[in-house]
Amino acid sequence: MKKNYSSIILLFVIVLTLSGCQKSPDMNQSISDSQIVLGTVISIQIFGSKDENLLKESFDIIKDIEAKMSLNISDSEIVAINNAAGHGPVAVSQDTFYVIQKSIEYSALSDGQFDVTMEPVIGLWGIGTDEARIPEENELEEALSYVDYQKIQLDEAEQTVYLEEGMAIDLGAIAKGYAADQVAAYLKDQGITKSIINLGGNVMLIGQKDEDTLFKVGLQDPYDVRNKYFGIIEEADKTIVTSGVYERNFEEDGVLYHHILSPEDGYPVRNNIGAVSVVAETSIDADALSTVLFAVGKEKGLELVETLEGVECIYIMENHEIFTSSGIDENALTLINTDYSFSK
Repeated sequence: MKKNYSSIILLFVIVLTLSGCQKSPDMNQSISDSQIVLGTVISIQIFGSKDENLLKESFDIIKDIEAKMSLNISDSEIVAINNAAGHGPVAVSQDTFYVIQKSIEYSALSDGQFDVTMEPVIGLWGIGTDEARIPEENELEEALSYVDYQKIQLDEAEQTVYLEEGMAIDLGAIAKGYAADQVAAYLKDQGITKSIINLGGNVMLIGQKDEDTLFKVGLQDPYDVRNKYFGIIEEADKTIVTSGVYERNFEEDGVLYHHILSPEDGYPVRNNIGAVSVVAETSIDADALSTVLFAVGKEKGLELVETLEGVECIYIMENHEIFTSSGIDENALTLINTDYSFSK
């Protein structure tokens, strides 16, 4: 594998590690690999080890989660749940049951502005596929009638999931976060104290660059080409996840249609937000929250974050203003694009 001592530029989010000698001799060695899993480019860099099996096992963990939770795998547990809607409950793995529970939790936290049962609407739009289109109003009306996370029936004793007829769930806004957490837990169990895990914009940091230096994470500019960033945030032992209009979208008649859809009318959320970045301890929480905070809007989102322990956020607005929660300031986040500025 190729060693990298300077910077790693990844899809959506760029993680920068400055060049120079590490204080610990063991940290002078690293291994890394990139693969396409969960529909995105996933890159993992592990410092202080040359054991290639660590990379293999890490990607196997992600592939196992994909096999259970992907809508694009015909025999996945999520597809089985959706296919059985209206017919009977489906027994699932502990992984899938837990992620669905967390999805319901965040659907409730957002008062339904984020809803894990939006798949009937998401499927109509086809955003991110070659069939992307604007659905007819009657199509949206029918699809929205099947959207209601409160109708998901979970049986914890039997570990089953039941949906009413016509309903379907999509874990795309949370599964990558869960995968990042699982890989991080595995690597820590193996004694790894320094690693960068990037699942297509979901960045998990284990440790820090060195004893006196934090990792520097570049945040994607939602209004520029991929791998162009507006600012750099310094963190250690945290996860940084960003959701925005740039991730999956299409344009028609000069209008941009992005993938974060409103359960109210079935259209992309319009609230002058370009992207939201969340900094947290666990990636499953940051993954879900990045979508929740986008959906509920800046005012409600900032209020919500202040009630959550260990969570911070950054709002990037269409007018290039930056709003942050109380735990992030100009010392933690450095703006490197002069088009952007902090606002209160």
